[in-house]
Amino acid sequence: MEKININETKNTSPHKGVVIMAIVSFILIFILIILLAIVLSTITIKIEELNISNCNYESKLKYNFKIFFELQVLSKIKILSIELNKEKLEKLNLKNKLKNINFNKMKNEMPSKQEAKKIVEKLNIEIPKLDLNIDLGTENVIVTSALITIISALLGIGFAKIIKKYEKENHKYIVTPIYQNRNLIKVQLNCIIKVKMVHIISIIYILSKKRRVEKHERTSNRRTYDYSYE
Repeated sequence: MEKININETKNTSPHKGVVIMAIVSFILIFILIILLAIVLSTITIKIEELNISNCNYESKLKYNFKIFFELQVLSKIKILSIELNKEKLEKLNLKNKLKNINFNKMKNEMPSKQEAKKIVEKLNIEIPKLDLNIDLGTENVIVTSALITIISALLGIGFAKIIKKYEKENHKYIVTPIYQNRNLIKVQLNCIIKVKMVHIISIIYILSKKRRVEKHERTSNRRTYDYSYE
């Protein structure tokens, strides 16, 4: 029979407890660092070489684009990047997937205009770069001139509200008329859009809270109606 030294067991058990506590604390700190990195991260959308045009001999509308979705920590360190282009979009076969979507249900769950305006304000969208060129023409010269004036005015008002830090070199748009007595359009866009995860998380929380309240109100109303009917 081997003899067990009681002193050895007493000395090793506290040591094991310290090791377990150190491992648990390390895991918790690691999880907190990841959560903090996600909260402090920024979603960057880069739109490059977006071309929409029907200025070809067949007069068919053709398009091409490259969109990069990036997740950056402290707006500098890139930890994730996803590229989406025309070929990848066609492979997704969105037409068949859209058939299975209940648009009526989505319409009912969509926020109102006032709510959408508040959401856009809370998102605090940043556009550090914008380069937009629009060439437009119709069969009527007068209509073409009127459309160019209206579009230029709307773009000026819209960009003045969205773009907070205007820089002449990085923010520019040109709207040019095409006088060929044909319905023509050509759009070229290069743009960078940034949204912080903090604002996205806060909006998701507000919307989920609102849905819970609305769901509770609907269920309570149904119950009172059932009892009154009885």
